[in-house]
Amino acid sequence: GMKNRGVKKMSAAQDVLATLLKETPLEAEMKTMTAEQITAKFQNQAATAGYLLDFHLSDEDFFVDHQIFMNRHARYFAMPTHSHEFLELNYLLQGKCTQWIGQEKIQMKQGDLLMIDPGTGHSIDKLGEQDTLINILIKSDAINTKVLQRMAQRHSLITDFLLTVGKKNSRHRPYLHFSTADNQRISTCLSYLLADYFGDETPKFEKVELWLLVILAELEDIMSSEAGELPFNKKVIDALEIIDSEYASITLEGLGKQLNFNKNYLSNLLKQETGLTFKEWVTKRRLQKAYDLLIGTDKPIEKIVAELGITSPSYFFKIFKNEYGETPNHLRKKMHRSKKL
Repeated sequence: GMKNRGVKKMSAAQDVLATLLKETPLEAEMKTMTAEQITAKFQNQAATAGYLLDFHLSDEDFFVDHQIFMNRHARYFAMPTHSHEFLELNYLLQGKCTQWIGQEKIQMKQGDLLMIDPGTGHSIDKLGEQDTLINILIKSDAINTKVLQRMAQRHSLITDFLLTVGKKNSRHRPYLHFSTADNQRISTCLSYLLADYFGDETPKFEKVELWLLVILAELEDIMSSEAGELPFNKKVIDALEIIDSEYASITLEGLGKQLNFNKNYLSNLLKQETGLTFKEWVTKRRLQKAYDLLIGTDKPIEKIVAELGITSPSYFFKIFKNEYGETPNHLRKKMHRSKKL
């Protein structure tokens, strides 16, 4: 009867999980190779046996007939910086995993989900024997975009400061990191999602889309409940939003005027609520802008410095190196190289 079918379904899901944890023949081979040998092996193949090594992956590469593509990420191989034209969800089924988005290090633990915006460059450190990372790629028009749009708006409004105290542009961080290990509902949906995608010769796409929709809606709930719990001062958010757009010219006095605050009061409030001073926030924002302009444009560095409202280039070089660990020139060269690969 029905009850047995449910039990059967759960054990089928467990079989799929067991299969996903197993080492592939290709991995067994890679385990013995050096990083150089692995790179040489894959150099000219955009997607070999499901290992995605093109550096900017476009829709055409994966979605032959369907809107969703899933695979298990290859172990023993450090994935260089690459980006996709589609939304990516990474689910860590087992073990641990370190990813980098720009200068930001993201440590994933078992059960974590990482949602990465289209066009965002990220790299993945080498996975070990027990580490099982599932890539889920979603064409932007696939999943009921209303849910996604709501999530995107949420994660732009719960600004920067609330999510990571000011790492990336507070308008919109390019990723969301969820810990779902203790969330029974999401974990169950994820195991069914895997079972329906990997369980048979061909994925059951209609069900896969529905599971994803449920998972995204659950994540959206988590976000809205977390936003409501954060104790913060509305004026602080207003101040950060102004610094966000007026970083080149804003002064503490000017900011105080816009918010009807005495500048000393404002200065203390910022420091108290966020741990950073007004000047530190402005510098942080200018550095983010500098980083984006260096990588995203070919503007000469002098011009970038001037646009940021910084008068001393040598001061700029010093703070930039301090924040990103290398000089602006060096970073730009390095990023251009990884784009060309």
